[in-house]
Order: sequence, then structure tokens, then C-alpha cells
Amino acid sequence: MIERIVLFGASGDLTSRLVMPAVAQLAEAELLPANLTIVGSANTDWSAEQFREHIAEGLDAHSTATPAAKDAVVRMLGYEPADVTRAEDVCRVLGDGRPDTLVYLALPPGLLRGVLTALAAAKLRRSDAVAVEKPFGTDLESARELNDLLRVQLPEPTIFRVDHFLSNELVRRILVLRFLNRVFEPTWNAVHVERVDISWLESLTLEGRAGYYDGAGAMKDMVQNHLMEVMALVLMEQPARIDPHSFRGARVEALRAVATPSPETLCRDSVRARYTAGTIGTRQVPSYVDEPGVDPTRNTETYASLILGVNNPRWAGVPFTLRSGKALAADSAEIAIHYRAMPEYLLDRWPGVEPNVLRLGLTEPYVRLSANLNGPDDRAAHQELELWEPASGRTPYANLLLGMLHNDPTLFIRGDEAEEAWRIVDPVMKAWSAHAVPMQEYAAGTEPPGPSAPDGRPGHPRS
Repeated sequence: MIERIVLFGASGDLTSRLVMPAVAQLAEAELLPANLTIVGSANTDWSAEQFREHIAEGLDAHSTATPAAKDAVVRMLGYEPADVTRAEDVCRVLGDGRPDTLVYLALPPGLLRGVLTALAAAKLRRSDAVAVEKPFGTDLESARELNDLLRVQLPEPTIFRVDHFLSNELVRRILVLRFLNRVFEPTWNAVHVERVDISWLESLTLEGRAGYYDGAGAMKDMVQNHLMEVMALVLMEQPARIDPHSFRGARVEALRAVATPSPETLCRDSVRARYTAGTIGTRQVPSYVDEPGVDPTRNTETYASLILGVNNPRWAGVPFTLRSGKALAADSAEIAIHYRAMPEYLLDRWPGVEPNVLRLGLTEPYVRLSANLNGPDDRAAHQELELWEPASGRTPYANLLLGMLHNDPTLFIRGDEAEEAWRIVDPVMKAWSAHAVPMQEYAAGTEPPGPSAPDGRPGHPRS
């Protein structure tokens, strides 16, 4: 079991806002290894005491753990300033004769290549591990290059490619519902399902993230990684065994079945748009291009939608729509499985019958099924049945960190899985860069647009 964590990029927001609160939650639950030590490292010239004060402030702001758990975490901390791209600095921080170590790279993507080369000099062992935050590359070519670099430079340690969407609660919500309920799995296919929508819609705007978001946009920020992994959970077959290798293999096979988008159909099957000035509740929101830190010439989208097809017998002919956007009227994050309509003779006999829809929350732990029940005057009454899971015991990062400490890669992205996600999105980004799909607009607080017709005029989503 891991006995030491080295956090490169320890002065950044990710460390104080997500990673260290996860450590505190595990400390409170007494799930950390005995005598765990954590060494922070960054190019900030801090002393160990200054780093402890910085983390303590972050825990007070972002952690709900008890004061005793927070204090215990702060006492675990040490600090070593370093340039993470210099092999001698990285080797000095890691040290000789070290215990089994998790090297957590809480770093901007642009530093990843340099730090991996520097890490190679440290000669990490099979009992060590390296955590790499997404985004993993910027396109298919760069993802392949990073995977090749990891294979050559770091062949021994376990590589954890982190996507916090693959939290333990979300994975179990989907898979337990499917595979432990006979009522759902037999209908989880193209015979019964008309379409699947996976949405992550936010009323939030940039909230100070222009430095990252304006260079990524909605497609790369959400669709390419997070929503693609959610789709894989819906698509995948039941693993042959309940172990990390089988589970991750089933996810990869699911993504391999997704058809590569055709440049000829992307105007119909994809949308890119950005918000203009508007009102969200009582908030007056400026246009995206007027937000601080935004470069209008980048043509960054704040809303992205992509319809994908699947080439396997279970899902052939069922469109999967992945969409994400900011500055919308309300928050909504869910999987919606739309079942096919009942035969016409039943609709004539029972007015009011509507297709069933199964909804699974991505952030809220609900399962909702719209069903047709007996109504007045020989009509059907369409009502929604709702189930809520018990409140989550741990944050996604706490679950992920626990998996790393136990060297369990179940909830993490495999290298070929990352490449498959880029294989699907690369043609979309190329078409958008070539302006083959026009940039549309929506006022903040309003509905985003649908796909455009081939002549560039607004169209409608495919049914």
C-alpha cells in the first residue's frame, strides 16, 4: 500500500480545493495508511510551515472534515521547492530509499511532457504509482505521444489517468441499476430504446476560469472526456469478471463501437454556440466575448452538442447525444434514456400514453422513470416514479484517491480509452476549426440552439 504522496503542483487550486480535502475526508474515516506522509512541491519558494498554513486555509474553505482530521492532515505535510521539469529537482524531492510512493501531477497540461521525462530519471518501481490529471493530450496525436512516453519512460509504476466523473457512486448507480435489476437490462438495447441524451448544463458562467476554459471550450472541457466516459458506462456490456482489467476493458470496447463522426454530417449532428448578454435569474450576465480574460478571436464555444452512432448489435440505429453548456437557465446533469413509442393501436385506445423515459442523475443520486398509469375516463396518466440513493459518503476525489492508495485502477482511464475518446472528437474539432459548422449564439439564460441545416440556417435536433 502507498505510504507516501508527492504532490507536484502543490501550490495550485486543484491541490487545495480538491485533493487535500479528499485526504482530510479519508483521514476522518480512518482510511489512510498508517504513518502516511505527504510532500508538496512547486516552484513557489515556500518553507514547510508556509505550505502547511496554505493547506490549512484551503481545508478551512473547502473541507467539511472535523478540525481534528484537518489538523492530522496538516501534520503529515512537508514541502520541497522544485522545477518539475528538471530531473535533478524531481529526484531530490522523491529521494533515495523512499517507501512506496504516489506521485500526483497536479499540473497544467503543458508541463506534462517535461515532468514525465524528468520522472524517468527517478526510476520509479512497480510498487509506486503516478497520477495524471485530465485533459490527457489535446488531440488524438498528442494522446498517443503521451501514452508512448509513459510506456517508454515509466514502464514500471501504475499510471492513474484521473477523470473525477468516474466516481464510485456514479459507476455503481449505472451498473447496479442495469445488471442487478431484471426489469432494465432486457430493455437496454435498440429494440426498445429510441435515443439516449447525456447532458451537463450549467447556469454558471466562466467564474474566473477564462485562463483554462477559453483555450478548451465546451467540447474539450466536458464532452471529449467526462461525457464520453459516462456514455461508455451506458454502452458497455457486462464485464466477464468483476475486476479492474475486465471492467476497464469493457469500457474501451464500448468506445471502440462508437462510429467516427463523418465530416459530411457534422453540420447536422453537432452544434457549437456561445452565450451573449442576458439574464440568469436575477443576474445580469455579459457576453462571453466580454468576460475578463477571453480572447474573442479564438471563437471558443460555451455550448457543444454532438450526436453519435454506435456500430454494434445492441445499439445500432440509436443516436447518443452528448451536450454541455454554460450560462443556461437552469442546471441539469443527467442521462436520459428515451424508450420507443407504443404501437399506434394502443395510442388510439388509450389517449395520454407517452414514451417511457429513464433518467439517472450525474450529480444528484436520483433514478426517475416516467410511466403510464391508469387515469380517469379511460385515459392513461403519465407519471414519474422516483428513487433516491442514500447520500454519498465520500467525494469523487476521496474515492479516487483511495483507489490510488490501494493501487486499484478500476475507476481510472486506460491509455487506449483516452485515445478512443480523442478518435471520436478529433473530426469534430477539425470541422469546427475549418468553420464547416457555424458558430451560433444564445442569450444567457435561454435555451441553446439546435443543429444547423446544411445551408447554415438554424435546424432542429434529430429525433
